Amino acid sequence: MKLWLRATLRVCIVLGGCLAAMGSPASAQPAMPVKDPAGREWMTYGGNLFNQRFSSLSQINTSNVGQLKGAWTYKTGAMSAATSFESSPIVANGVLYLTGPHSQVYALDAKTGEERWKYAPEMRNIEALPLCCGQVNRGVAIGEGKVFVARLDARLDALDQASGQVLWSTQVDDPRAGYTETMAPLYHNGKVFIGVSGAEYEIRGHISAYNAADGRQLWRFFTIPAPGEFGNDTWPQDSDWWQYGGGSVWQTPALDPDLGLLYITVGNPSPDLDGSIRPGDNLFTESIVALDMNTGNRRWHFQQIKHDIWDLDTVSPNILFDVDMGGQAVKGLGQAGKTGWVYLLNRETGAPLIGVNEVAVPQNDWQRTAAAQPVPVGDPFVPHACPEQIGAYPMGGVFTPFEQDPVLICPGANGGSEWSPASYSPQTNMMYVCGIHQPQIWTAKPEKLEQGTLRLGSAFVTPPGGRTWGTFTAIDVRTNKIAWQRSGDRDADFQHMCIGGSMASAGGLVFAGEGNGNFNAYDARTGNVLWQFQTGAGVNAPAVTYEVDGEQFVALASGGNFQLNFPRGDTLWVFSLRGQLPPAPAAEVPNPVQQEAALAISTPAIYDFGYRPGWILVPPGTTVTWTNEGPTVHTATADAGQFDSGILEAGESYSFTFTELGSYDYFCIPHPFMRGKVIVDANAPSPSTGPMEPGPSDAPEPQPAPGE
Repeated sequence: MKLWLRATLRVCIVLGGCLAAMGSPASAQPAMPVKDPAGREWMTYGGNLFNQRFSSLSQINTSNVGQLKGAWTYKTGAMSAATSFESSPIVANGVLYLTGPHSQVYALDAKTGEERWKYAPEMRNIEALPLCCGQVNRGVAIGEGKVFVARLDARLDALDQASGQVLWSTQVDDPRAGYTETMAPLYHNGKVFIGVSGAEYEIRGHISAYNAADGRQLWRFFTIPAPGEFGNDTWPQDSDWWQYGGGSVWQTPALDPDLGLLYITVGNPSPDLDGSIRPGDNLFTESIVALDMNTGNRRWHFQQIKHDIWDLDTVSPNILFDVDMGGQAVKGLGQAGKTGWVYLLNRETGAPLIGVNEVAVPQNDWQRTAAAQPVPVGDPFVPHACPEQIGAYPMGGVFTPFEQDPVLICPGANGGSEWSPASYSPQTNMMYVCGIHQPQIWTAKPEKLEQGTLRLGSAFVTPPGGRTWGTFTAIDVRTNKIAWQRSGDRDADFQHMCIGGSMASAGGLVFAGEGNGNFNAYDARTGNVLWQFQTGAGVNAPAVTYEVDGEQFVALASGGNFQLNFPRGDTLWVFSLRGQLPPAPAAEVPNPVQQEAALAISTPAIYDFGYRPGWILVPPGTTVTWTNEGPTVHTATADAGQFDSGILEAGESYSFTFTELGSYDYFCIPHPFMRGKVIVDANAPSPSTGPMEPGPSDAPEPQPAPGE
């Protein structure tokens, strides 16, 4: 596939031009905060290099936050059923830098929202690239007068901070093999640090440091060790599986310059859910790894899950903090896992701060399960066992293995804390964590290796009647105990899964959003809801705060999420105590209880460009009929060759009868990014044969995707 690059720039000219209006970013830019809180600026993804997402600003506080209204909005014009709007803005010298889902960068006046310049890389055929999970970008980094943005086509660009002109661009890896970039890079001391996504496509994960001046690669750490390297003995020794073992670095690292350490989170092995072909602990997947920031050499690691078969990525960014524990000053690290626990470590050594026990877990010979798993001492922030019986499925817990027979397992593939960044308040010594409860049935199937093709090794889906919800939890890092929690099973907020992250401030506040469009402010000590504002689309991004001319602002991207199908939008909302803009009308959101009709259907539709529904659940003996309802030709072709519709013109149909239990992945040959799945299960309800209704707002329903 040939990829073309062309940058289109729109540069405004105001009172002598943008360069004059914006000043000299390189010379006037204040120093990047390390462990001090973010102040008038928000200069890096996590607010400071410790990734705390905490601001020293207090003009907006517990006594007046109820007066917040919209000060201004900005619409990117970039949204579709395949996009998520998860950008966390950067603010420096009165300019706010926002990204769009296709790696666009928007430079806006931080006080008024006026557009200064826009950068839109042209990435042809992006829809045909193997991307997981949805089209998304989470932000930029700034340094040395440059704006650094990672692109979906696995490039890293450096833009002139004043004009948006491309200064250099480098190819990080091959997007055709499944490598992609969705994270916000991290800048420090002449280096730009960036990881890669794509473990679902049999990649070998890595994080690299690039020279900020010219884009030269300085070092690269592979998250799957090669023969002769530490950790390679945790992979099969009779194959080259280490070359395809996964291990994405999804999110922005934390950094401690005094220790010289860069702290990364490493995601799932590949294939995600089939452990039969990769015996061993599979380092450094599902791990926190401390690297020498100058060389990339490993200093220490802590593996959260040995031989993961549940897609429970270590993905939410690490947070660094200094705290008094029993009269002793401790250099701590906290990470909110998809397991539903917060892992608290000494960031100098990797040793647990509170305690982690090796606990024997249920075994499965076929899955080659690990004999024991590390279990933190403390409170989980989501249920570890499904609290409700759903259908006739046998029920399991967080480390229950599965094979051919379906098992109901919680918290689910997106469960615990997804990519969502937590925040930390030094005023309360608490981390504020987004959580997901997502009961799912799991069934395994072996898969062949083919780089660049989605290979999960299993199926997982919320069955009809399964209820999902979110949690938002304050965890005391001195005890790993819950201080307070909001939970959708009992509270009015977080009726939907929490994905997006949080931000805390010296005003005694913590902010977090919901998939239904509500943006909320809480008392950081008690969890009481102090303010709520409807933004009109899913709030699935973390907020930031900053100050211009003595006025504090709170900025937030509102645009929904592809994975969980929260309502889409393209609006950056900026709030202040002087704001006048009222809330937006609420958007329609998915039912948090999985409806039988959503999956139990035997007549899926094909449209431009997807299958509706993307997954279906049917009993054996069901004849499934696909009909092409779009103007473009498509196919429904099984990955393993069991069925193939051939080319279907508009209005044509194809049928196939499923007699064997199992999970059948399929795709469209002309448009291979279109993915579908048929799950044949003896417990499935009788399917409907009626037409499938469109999703919210008559928008095409996105294809279900694996969790990060």
